[in-house]
Amino acid sequence: MKRIINRMAARAMLIILAAGLTARTHSQELVFVVHADPVISWMGSNESEYMSEGARAGFDIGLNVIHYFAENYAISSGISFISAGGRQSAAEPHTMVFKNLDPQILAPGEEVKYNLKYMNIPAGIRLQTNQVGYLTYFTDLGFDIRMLLKSTVDLPALQIFDENAKEEVFGMNAGWHIGGGVEYELGIDASIIAGLSYAQDFFDITKDLEDVNQPDDRSGLRMFRFRLGLKF
Repeated sequence: MKRIINRMAARAMLIILAAGLTARTHSQELVFVVHADPVISWMGSNESEYMSEGARAGFDIGLNVIHYFAENYAISSGISFISAGGRQSAAEPHTMVFKNLDPQILAPGEEVKYNLKYMNIPAGIRLQTNQVGYLTYFTDLGFDIRMLLKSTVDLPALQIFDENAKEEVFGMNAGWHIGGGVEYELGIDASIIAGLSYAQDFFDITKDLEDVNQPDDRSGLRMFRFRLGLKF
């Protein structure tokens, strides 16, 4: 999986580089967006063995770079820091493995809360309308490379909280996103941005440890992000 993600990261960087060269060739605009987005995230699995126990709140803070190669078309990229996660349970007894604790056995239905922090690098295509009055509408779709910065879990039934989950969570992942929104021009070479996007992982974020008989599955993050930003 790491080889696949590394190839995707290399392709994303080539897209960003090509976008920069294209923008220079066409003498088009290079703009920036600072954003602080509330996030609602949850975990979904492709196996009925694992069940989602609900969503959790988080945030996505960062900087986007937009390279216009035509009047209403652009390549978008940047960097952000995401706090997300989810709540999950298993239909059978489930063993969790930790670096600083003995293996912990959870009864069926007992919740595991994942707290995950990622550095996120997106690469997307942005399409927008002509400005109508003070408003411009846009959509953005593309891919994301995520590198794990910190992972902890809470096991409420066992009174274990904020425990290091390095043994249970993969260090990298990738996914896709699609979203849209509106810009409101302020008249000072800046615009306020509001929007909504959905993102989903391609790969499993949780390791399936054979030595404790964890069932094979693909549990990934799903996220709604409410874009609040300033474009300049």
